[in-house]
Amino acid sequence: MSVKQDQATLLQKCAAVFAFTLYLWSPICWAATIYTAFRSWWYAVPILTYLVYINGPGLNTITSFNFPTGLKKASIWKVVASYFPVKLHKTAQLSSNDRYVFAMHPHGVLSLHAWCSFCTEACGFTQQFPGIDLHVGTLKWNFKCPLVRELMLALGLIDVSKTTLLKVLKKPGRAVALAVGGAEESLLSRPHTLDLVLKKRQGFIRIALQTGAAVVPVLVFGENDVWHAHQVKEGKLHSIQEAVKRATGFTVPLAHGRGFFYGPVGLLPFREPINVVVGGPLQVEQYNGDMKSTEAEQLVSKYHQEYIQKLQALYDAHKDVFFSDRVSDMRLVK
Repeated sequence: MSVKQDQATLLQKCAAVFAFTLYLWSPICWAATIYTAFRSWWYAVPILTYLVYINGPGLNTITSFNFPTGLKKASIWKVVASYFPVKLHKTAQLSSNDRYVFAMHPHGVLSLHAWCSFCTEACGFTQQFPGIDLHVGTLKWNFKCPLVRELMLALGLIDVSKTTLLKVLKKPGRAVALAVGGAEESLLSRPHTLDLVLKKRQGFIRIALQTGAAVVPVLVFGENDVWHAHQVKEGKLHSIQEAVKRATGFTVPLAHGRGFFYGPVGLLPFREPINVVVGGPLQVEQYNGDMKSTEAEQLVSKYHQEYIQKLQALYDAHKDVFFSDRVSDMRLVK
């Protein structure tokens, strides 16, 4: 194990474990809720009422933005960021009078960069981009899970449904951040590589076209290095991963990190630098016509190709600074 891995403080390690366990909150909270509800009717009635609320009227809270978001400024996020460390790099000015779609690449195993750079103030997003009200997109079932819902709202997250994205981007100065490659891209995660699922992903361009939002490419160098993932291309495990992905929109690659103390294998992420580079915006003119028309399809293809060119330029400008240990260049594999 490298000296750098061992130099992490106990506080940094605990913070990194905390960030990792965020992805376990859903099953833990569901298990705790069900267990508590079955203990007594005194618990079951209020729990059932709460579940009905968060799966019904409570979903409106996602876009009302009246939930307190003070958790974004909590000190623990800065400790998490210092563990790797995570750094946010601004390459262009963004006007607070415009709307934006931040397209993040790659997804990585767990998108740990997003917690530090965009979900919270660990990297000073609002200082670097004043006036931009950014909301990170996640799966809608996170807002239907007890207690996890409150965590998502406290961090200003939104679901990635078309309805929600269009509603959020109605107001100038707002932005959404999306992991474009999704669960499918997470299965391609390997250290020192940038294999992206982008060729067939045009939904974010459609959202930009309907709202007139500029598309901002975001390249995350090092996200694929903090876990050592193993690609499973066939067999039962691959079938299970694909089934989970189809059912939930989320899946977890077969991956490992380092041990908490000195073990070479464990669940603690490797301490590798993560550099989040925010590129310049691709301006998209709002289209108010039929999105199913031939004209709309041509516009989507046009802007999608222009975005790929802009992403490639961003990569070329920073690959030798933040990706010098690469084993292959960025590839659009799907």
